[in-house]
Amino acid sequence: MARIPYPDPNSQEEDLRDLLKRLGSLNVTRMLSHSEDLLRAYSKLGMHLLRSGRLDPVIREAVILRIGQMCGSDYEWHQHASVARAVGMSPEILSAIEAEDDDALPERMRAAMLIAQGIKSHGGADAETIAAATAHFDEVELVEIIMTSGYYIMTAGLLLSLDIEIEDTAPLGAEFSGGQA
Repeated sequence: MARIPYPDPNSQEEDLRDLLKRLGSLNVTRMLSHSEDLLRAYSKLGMHLLRSGRLDPVIREAVILRIGQMCGSDYEWHQHASVARAVGMSPEILSAIEAEDDDALPERMRAAMLIAQGIKSHGGADAETIAAATAHFDEVELVEIIMTSGYYIMTAGLLLSLDIEIEDTAPLGAEFSGGQA
């Protein structure tokens, strides 16, 4: 049970209830609706990372899954394992990430995940990690990896601090069926 109550939808304006519905009425966004302006900013960045970025969606989801794993966020793993499958991540790659068997991952994916790990563990990826990643990613993709990592570290902080529970509904991946990100 969450550590603070979710806002009462009956006390919210209709446009905020509509926004929550468009966002899938996930518990994370319901909790964020305590601050409508913050919810709008958070969801705008999140939707850009998930739907408008240039980064390969399978790489993006690998980064998100590793961040969720490192943060101990079952919620992020639950939601994004389903998205990863929907955007085309193979069961073997998903299993390798879950088992932390990085040797079984493609080199490009490992390079992205090393950036995420550096950000989570040390506040930033070191120069050598970034230099090695430039063999696989252009500048736009590198910035997206870094911002995705930070966004999901922040999200995990909210989820874990407020003990936001996983929904009883279908996970987020259903919205990404057909591999569209």
